Amino acid sequence: MDAAAQSYSAQLAAIAPELTLLGVALVVLVADLWTKGKDGKLLAWLSVAGLVLVGALLYGQSGEPKTVFAMVDIDQFGRFFKLFTVASLVVVMGLVVNDRQQRLDDVGEYFFLLLSAGLGVFFMVSTTNLLLLMLGLELLSLCSYALAGFHKGNMTSAEASMKYVVFGGLSAGIMLYGISLMYGLTGTLDLVEMSNSATLAAQLSESPVPVAVAIVLVIAGFAYKISAVPFHFWTPDVYEGAPTPVTTFLAVASKAAGFGALLRFLGAMFMTEGVNEVIAEYGKSIGALLALIAAVTMTMGNLSALKQSSLKRMLAYSSIAHAGYVLIGAAAMTAAGFEAAMWYLAAYYFMNLGAFAVVLYFEAVTGSDKLENLKGLGPKYPMVSVAMVALLVSLTGLPPTVGFYGKYLLFVEGVDAGLMWLVVVAALNSVVSLFYYFRVAKALFLEQGEDAPTVLCSRNLSTLILLLGAGSVYFFFAPDAIQVWAAASLDMLGG
Repeated sequence: MDAAAQSYSAQLAAIAPELTLLGVALVVLVADLWTKGKDGKLLAWLSVAGLVLVGALLYGQSGEPKTVFAMVDIDQFGRFFKLFTVASLVVVMGLVVNDRQQRLDDVGEYFFLLLSAGLGVFFMVSTTNLLLLMLGLELLSLCSYALAGFHKGNMTSAEASMKYVVFGGLSAGIMLYGISLMYGLTGTLDLVEMSNSATLAAQLSESPVPVAVAIVLVIAGFAYKISAVPFHFWTPDVYEGAPTPVTTFLAVASKAAGFGALLRFLGAMFMTEGVNEVIAEYGKSIGALLALIAAVTMTMGNLSALKQSSLKRMLAYSSIAHAGYVLIGAAAMTAAGFEAAMWYLAAYYFMNLGAFAVVLYFEAVTGSDKLENLKGLGPKYPMVSVAMVALLVSLTGLPPTVGFYGKYLLFVEGVDAGLMWLVVVAALNSVVSLFYYFRVAKALFLEQGEDAPTVLCSRNLSTLILLLGAGSVYFFFAPDAIQVWAAASLDMLGG
């Protein structure tokens, strides 16, 4: 084998997790055709087994960061978000199987689309090439549009998908225009090359407006993906209309992917070793913009959640607010700030996956996600209800939960970065969130509902909820594992 072939084989081996995930998606699709869509549980097991294999391959990746095919970055930062996505998809697959509103025949496309969306995430968070970033983002988005409208006979689901397509297409166009401007200014699509561009530095020194317009347009695309104000309008309607497992995927895995791509963009553009001093200094202005977006996002999200009667809409606005909290770490524009943001995303995994799993559980019990239907259900379903309270406490940011420790880290880094005003806004917003989160706890345990027969739900779903609730408490007492992992995952900054 000649040197070129050996080099090509080595590069293919470096993206073995991506190739395996692609292979699993195709196997699931073929298996669906082979079984004529009549064995949904088999497809679920194939999907989960494939994801476990992908996770094992990712876990085995180590060594110095490297770039393969001149576009894909293989490093610990990307691995953090890929493992996050794999772990999220495993839980989402479990929710699909336990969704009583979803028939387990003709669901092959469901699993195929989820796996394909995961593949989009893998490339999206592992590149500094803006073209590959855009392709990964669009693969994730196109799969998400189809998933949001998967209940084709449901008008609400169809409306959610249509709104998602319209807003998604608009945001993609805005982001792509910003990328084209950056390419026109620098002559490259690689963020590392841009950060060292003398042409870009000279443009910033002489007339920064064109650069500002380009970067703001790109950030607008990221803001859409993470549901930051003013690009959040799609979120409540899509979250409410989409099947609950899809909503869970969008709220957790898709949002984390958006943050992963945003943090890599900011790090590669303004914070890596060797970045031009003028460009690095301009990064402070971008941090100030992100701080403003964070303040408006968390405030809008929490205030809008106060009046919601639908649990899914309430959690949609809650996810908007939490995007504002995570942006504190991004706005700090420091390695420690990024680490805090990644820690909070890991905490968010337990909090939000658990909360949406509880929504799915009570949808099976009551046939609705309305808050009023939860009245008096706490004593009938004590374990799940107690777990829900623990998750709500974590979402609020109270001890002893991961939500409290995550916010503590973000607040510390915000203060160290000179964003004391933003930390005060976040603390006040946490107080506001207490009111709507504990409306759920009040309905479960302190209000009397109509007498109704107890509905037996899946024991597997109950166990999953208990594990997520326990995780949201356990990692408050053992935060070091996540913190060490997040710190080691910042190798994309060159440190």
